[in-house]
Amino acid sequence: MVGITAQERKLAETLRDPVLWGQAYLFNRDGSGRIYWDHQVDDLRCTDRNIIHLDGRDIGKTQCIAADALHFAFTTRGGQGLVAAPHQGHLDTIIEEIEFQLDTNPDLMNSVALTKYGKPKIHRKPYFRLEFTIGSVLYFRPAGAYGDAFRSLHVQRIWVDEGAWLTERAWKALRQCLKSGGRLRIYSTPNGLRDTTYYRLTLSEQFTVFRWPSWLNPNWNAERESELLEFYGGRDSAGWQHEVAGEHGKPSYGAFNVEQLNLCRQEVIEYQKIVITDSELRDCETEDAAHDRLEMLLNLTPRAGLYWIGGDLGYTNDPTELVVFQEKEIGERSLLKMILRLHLKHVAYPHIAQVIALLERYFTPAGIGVDNGGNGLSVVQELLTLDKYKGLDLEGRLKGYDFGGMTRLAVRDGKEVKKRTKELMTSLINGAIQRKQLIFPAEDLEIEDQFTTHTYTLRDGKIIYSKGNDHVIDAVRCAMLVREEGNLDPIGEETVSLKPVFTDPVFI
Repeated sequence: MVGITAQERKLAETLRDPVLWGQAYLFNRDGSGRIYWDHQVDDLRCTDRNIIHLDGRDIGKTQCIAADALHFAFTTRGGQGLVAAPHQGHLDTIIEEIEFQLDTNPDLMNSVALTKYGKPKIHRKPYFRLEFTIGSVLYFRPAGAYGDAFRSLHVQRIWVDEGAWLTERAWKALRQCLKSGGRLRIYSTPNGLRDTTYYRLTLSEQFTVFRWPSWLNPNWNAERESELLEFYGGRDSAGWQHEVAGEHGKPSYGAFNVEQLNLCRQEVIEYQKIVITDSELRDCETEDAAHDRLEMLLNLTPRAGLYWIGGDLGYTNDPTELVVFQEKEIGERSLLKMILRLHLKHVAYPHIAQVIALLERYFTPAGIGVDNGGNGLSVVQELLTLDKYKGLDLEGRLKGYDFGGMTRLAVRDGKEVKKRTKELMTSLINGAIQRKQLIFPAEDLEIEDQFTTHTYTLRDGKIIYSKGNDHVIDAVRCAMLVREEGNLDPIGEETVSLKPVFTDPVFI
């Protein structure tokens, strides 16, 4: 073009191309410039109106969503776009990436509009929103169960993260947001559910399908492959098919009813979530020093009442989750309310034992149940055998459960009646949720995320639950079973029947 310099031509090319734009304006966390992998380039440069993904984990989809959304807002005068996801927790990862890029590049931050007080128009309540100098706006909205947060919007572009987990009602609300001729990009790890809009759209001729297995990541190696094969149980497992291969794989089913769960999520004024990391204990040179530090970090006060504690005690490199439920009688039924969640990162098992001992001192629970896998067995042995914990009198109240084992329900006519432990635990949760006898804190979004995305498959007549994003669930499972066993009712010498805490439990 006449009168256009080479520099201006290069800038115009960069602004047109989301890949060149991203490599010019965006950065990695180590400060290096962003370079996209080949599969990311194909996605960012695809101009088809409707795009849908079947992705494994750790494949770079968050980078693509953030880059494409920022490029759209940076270059589209008056454009409006929506980044949607099932829950706020999914959105937070994308928001974190976008905020990092804005903080890293002054040119990007200067493109954000200013309020009359000179502050960037970055709104965080009630939902995250960015407004730019050219009049473009990016909205970030969680779907929830019904998609209510979508209903007031009308946009030209929509990016959906973890679309496999959107409810059908949320899909209907979301589709009404997209203007005629608008573009829709859906990213997700498949979950095996067949009766969903996401599954149907992956088979639609109106959608361009991208398939990104985890091994497209250039850092994939034999060690990583071996680690995930062991974790998920082989290539034929649903976990490997969904989380790694990015395939629909074997049909799977939701372990918990989302709508019923949402009715159990309420405001819990006294609820606390406490995070403790190994870094906060490193300078503790003695056992007593670690005990005092943990007590300070917990900052609890003695509580009267009836309490139950559940724990999923991971290895040193895995998180540990501990949950505390308070039980109260309301009329003729019992309510279990979660009042405390402890999330321990890279904390060794001797310190986990100290934490449980402290919880025992402040709550005096009727029962403490933990997963016997990982560090669980070591923690249980310490608490039951070491002299320093003898005064807690945990024998009979502290129980470790083998999730892969069987639990005896009764002895009838000299024969034991058993159920698979994990199935029994899950049925107790489902029964309590169905009858609204469990109360979860609505403000803890991780609980919502884990319970709404937990699935199971059937293999040789056995239920196989999804793995990975379930540490809180496993802690709740242990709390529910130790409570159930706390209501054992001996009948005669040989027969022990489990007194029903929740009548008519639903087995999935």
